[in-house]
Amino acid sequence: SGRVQLTDSGQPAPAEEYADLVAYFVPRTPAAVTPLKDGAEMHMEKKTFVPRVLPVPLGTEVRFPNFDPILHNAFSTSTNNSFDLQLYGGGESKTHKFESAGLVRMYCNVHHAMVGYILVLDTPYFTGVAGGGEFTFKDLPAAGDLYLWHPRAEVFKQTLDLAQEPASLPTFKLALPQRRIPKHMNKAGKSYRRIRDGNY
Repeated sequence: SGRVQLTDSGQPAPAEEYADLVAYFVPRTPAAVTPLKDGAEMHMEKKTFVPRVLPVPLGTEVRFPNFDPILHNAFSTSTNNSFDLQLYGGGESKTHKFESAGLVRMYCNVHHAMVGYILVLDTPYFTGVAGGGEFTFKDLPAAGDLYLWHPRAEVFKQTLDLAQEPASLPTFKLALPQRRIPKHMNKAGKSYRRIRDGNY
C-alpha cells in the first residue's frame, strides 16, 4: 500500500483530482493479462465522459453509451488505438475493443470540452486511488515497477523489490502542471467550429 499527494500550482489539489489517478505495477517477469469478461463502460452524460479516466486490461471491449438527449461522436486518434464511433443519439451505445497497450485520448467531435482517457494496460495489477490518495495492491510479484498515472502529470515510476520494501510505501508527491482540457483538434485534424447549443 502507499499514498499519493497531488499538488496544483503549489497547493493541495482538489479531492476530485484523485479520481483521475491510476496506480499500476509492471512485474519484472511478465504476467498473463485477461480482458474483463463483461467488458467496461465509459458513458457520455452532461457532455462529459464518465469516468474521465478508465484503466482496462489489454483486449477489453469498452461500451460507450450516450445518456444525453443530444448527439455525440466519440473518437480517438491515439497511435495504435485510433477509432471513430460516428454520430449517435441518446439511448444508443457503441463499443470498441482495445487490442494495443497504451494511452487512449478520447474526444467528442461535436463538443471540444469532452475529454476522457482509457489506459490500456498489459499488466493485471492496477487500481484506482482513494480520495485521500491511498492505494493498495494484493498478491504482487516479488519485483517490478510501480507507476502512478494522472492525465495532468508526468508519469511517475519507481522500481521496487518488495522483499526489501516495508508493507506500506512512503508518500509519493505528484504535481499537476498540465491543463485539464488539453489543446486538441477534431477528428479531421481541424479546429472545432462553434455551433449553437440547439444543434447538438
